[in-house]
Amino acid sequence: MKLPLIIVSTLLLFFAVPANAQTPAREIPNFTFFTVDGNPFASSQIPKGRPSVFSFFDVTCTHCKSTMKTLGDRYPDLRKASVYLVTLDGRKEALDFVKKHGPQLLNKPNVTILIDLNKEFLPKFQPQQYPSVYVYNKYRRLELYEKDERKIPHIFEKIKSL
Repeated sequence: MKLPLIIVSTLLLFFAVPANAQTPAREIPNFTFFTVDGNPFASSQIPKGRPSVFSFFDVTCTHCKSTMKTLGDRYPDLRKASVYLVTLDGRKEALDFVKKHGPQLLNKPNVTILIDLNKEFLPKFQPQQYPSVYVYNKYRRLELYEKDERKIPHIFEKIKSL
């Protein structure tokens, strides 16, 4: 009789306790990613005194395509922020993805495509899914986290208010 009770108790505990959702980083963490040219880019290089936007994407993600398109289409609303497009994918794949889905973001002085070669983004920024967009204020504190591509327009409102 004890074995079935243990099994039932374990199953109840497994299904009753929700999985701990990751909490997005409340401040920009220290990191070193790489530009598409292969140069290291550290968090210390983020310009001070302006908001920062991080968009975490995967080149095979349909929702990421939509997010990248929205970011590109609304580029004028991103001008006062430093924008970082971060991926675990390769340099060529990342560049091709941005060229195809957000070409308006290319060659802009405030937009940087970053490759996470050391796999730091996941443990340090703690995204909940692809895509994940973070808006940090000029003090490097999180103002908005968005993981639903349909709600990406909220980030533009937040940037305007910073």
